[in-house]
Amino acid sequence: MLSTMMDIPLSLTRILEYGASVHGNTTVTTWHGEGTGSEFDPAEEVTFRDIAARAAAFAHAIHDDLGITGDERVGSFMWNCAEHLEVMFGTACKGAIFAPLNKQLMNDQIRHIINHAEISAIVCDPRLAQQLGKVLTGTTSVASVIITGAQPAQQFAHLFPRGVEVYSYEALIDGRSTVYDWPELDERTAAALCYSTGTTGAPKGVLYSHRSLYLEAMQLRSSDSLCITHGETFLCCIPICHVLSWGVPFTCFMTGTPLVLPDADVSAPTLAKAIAATSPRVAHGVPTIWIQLFVHYMHHPPERMTLTEIYAGGSPVPPQLIKMWEERYGVDVVHVWGMVETSTVGSVARPPQGASGDTRWAYRVSQGRIPASLEYRVVNDGQVVARTDRNAGELQVRGNLVTGSYYHSPTAEPGEIASEFRGKQVEAAEDKFTADGWLRTGDVGSVTKDGFLTVEDRARDVIRSGGEWIYSVQLENLIMSNSRVVEAAVIGYPDKQWVERPLAVTVLAEGVSPTIETAESLRASMRKELPSWMLPEYWTFVKSIDKTSVGKFDKKDLRAHLAEGEYNIIRLKGPGESQRLDPTGPTELNRETQQ
Repeated sequence: MLSTMMDIPLSLTRILEYGASVHGNTTVTTWHGEGTGSEFDPAEEVTFRDIAARAAAFAHAIHDDLGITGDERVGSFMWNCAEHLEVMFGTACKGAIFAPLNKQLMNDQIRHIINHAEISAIVCDPRLAQQLGKVLTGTTSVASVIITGAQPAQQFAHLFPRGVEVYSYEALIDGRSTVYDWPELDERTAAALCYSTGTTGAPKGVLYSHRSLYLEAMQLRSSDSLCITHGETFLCCIPICHVLSWGVPFTCFMTGTPLVLPDADVSAPTLAKAIAATSPRVAHGVPTIWIQLFVHYMHHPPERMTLTEIYAGGSPVPPQLIKMWEERYGVDVVHVWGMVETSTVGSVARPPQGASGDTRWAYRVSQGRIPASLEYRVVNDGQVVARTDRNAGELQVRGNLVTGSYYHSPTAEPGEIASEFRGKQVEAAEDKFTADGWLRTGDVGSVTKDGFLTVEDRARDVIRSGGEWIYSVQLENLIMSNSRVVEAAVIGYPDKQWVERPLAVTVLAEGVSPTIETAESLRASMRKELPSWMLPEYWTFVKSIDKTSVGKFDKKDLRAHLAEGEYNIIRLKGPGESQRLDPTGPTELNRETQQ
């Protein structure tokens, strides 16, 4: 027997229309920053009603002038700003597919995405026009580029290949109707196409449906998730190009939550000014942003702190970061786990009611409790293991917010324009999904009986030393808990005896000397927490650590730097060595020696 309940399609259109009517006066503030040469004031404010009206005008424009009448892909090459929301809503609600491009990727990665997605038109920030022009060389699908702002299109036309029509965004939507007869779409219709960062090969596409994005928006409202609430301003530091800023803008339109978008500059000084001026209560971003902002506040204390919660994800959050923000400012840094394939927010580290002391802390530094919408299992050597923190393995998930495959584009067929990437055949990556319908996340960890996930490492980043596993994230967190360290990433270093040993690539705080003695002292400080055989004997001190487009440590690049002999490696005494390597103690391996 079926129910008597109505079956109304879930769609972004309903979210847009609801936000524009019920919460029409709620604001979106784009923080352009000071001294950027912007024609605008530092803070440009519009309302949800304005966003909806201009989204409708944009939908008319791309339909009438660009001929986008079906499920064509419309790309964006922009930072977080009000126009980005207009393009996202206008594209998806009219039945086309929104495809944000990440400027932090390499040009050949962006070019591959454009070819793979067969993007027809791209809305581009004028500051990125030159980069996009270079990217479009070698693409065939893009017919139109729309430059945001009111500048004449002609001044940008020379940057793009012949045959690409260039428009001014403001001129294109000017005079259009601000009402659009949005179609009633099947809720399974694709609304957005996002790509992984491609650190292990060609970028892989995930198509989000109107249904999945609506369900995600509802989940983000719950108290066990991000608890997005009416009236509590949200600072969005996760780019829209990264899983649609975790879907937060959609939830904000549901709840009437004011948005602050930081545009191109998320440096600590600029964010500090934006926070002081706009008084957000909640924010999200990768951990490196909050590390840098905390360091900035150490030298330039805020007059008052309006933030109460920071949601951090994209890479593991160092426990020391959580402790510092809480102790200094009373701000809860909440750990979030997720990925492109899971619509990002898969778990949120909110301790259970009544937890206190060490128990509460253990919950806080975990990746959080997995929600009811996400089925999970931990698999070790092909066997599903019991749910306990003592059983580690690869996390596998499935659910309504999880992709069942990657997007298989016609242009990836043999001989087509997106069939190869960097000289290698593009794989369908079917091995990322099990025969019985689960996504293999590639994260190694455990899940407690009450559903809290702890990710020890990425499967490819686990250091296999003498038959034992060493989790790089565990070492990184411990090293970064030392006040003399700003950042640290740990990768495997070839070792004749143990096959692999940890190498700590470390950025030291200002004034700390990059010496052998410093390496010895840092390792000594770790001995109370870990057995000696886990501690790194290889160290290198650097000015900065390479990061991916979403702020994660780019260990692929770190390994490349190591292979090319670009690091000065300090070697300390290793496991099983009862005496020092030579009479003078630890040694420093120069570039030639380590090659």
